[in-house]
Amino acid sequence: MLSETENQKNMLLSDAPRSFRSDRILQSFFTNEENVRLYYKSKSGFNESKCELEERFRKHFFQIRFITFLVNTIKYCTIDQLRNQQKRNTRFALIYDQPLSEEHETSTFGEMIGKHQDDFLENLITDPATFESSLQNESLAHAFSKLSEKQRLTITLRYALGYKDNEIARMLGVSAQAVGKTKNAALKKLKVLMMEGG
Repeated sequence: MLSETENQKNMLLSDAPRSFRSDRILQSFFTNEENVRLYYKSKSGFNESKCELEERFRKHFFQIRFITFLVNTIKYCTIDQLRNQQKRNTRFALIYDQPLSEEHETSTFGEMIGKHQDDFLENLITDPATFESSLQNESLAHAFSKLSEKQRLTITLRYALGYKDNEIARMLGVSAQAVGKTKNAALKKLKVLMMEGG
């Protein structure tokens, strides 16, 4: 057996015009039994019930609008975020710490660059002949070949790779002063050898 409020709700839905039955806001408002009671009291001429019903509907309508606003904000922010992510992935396909292949785990782009850079530097450091062969001035290349191995290595590190004296000192395990002396002696010797060769 239905309660009085449920009977009233059924009557309200059956007597209501078609526009009311298709309005989801009104339908959700009248799912609350207290709102149904207030509606019938206000129809019977109770002004207090009418005011309370209007206030409740105002709050209900605001709540629905606010929830709709939040849902739309989240939706459009998500779409924006996805578009930005897609742009970044398209523009910056190679990220330093991103794996090179998605199918199976491989080394990252940064590791690959670091490995090649280390190999490149190692070849230059251990073989000053590579630096010598890159010199286009023949007399300079000839003079460079006449330096001691230590002097050639110091000059290669300083002028081919651009290391500072204190960095070279750390690499070779000597003092910065020793590197400075070796470098200066090598430069003087180069100058003399080039003048003699010219």
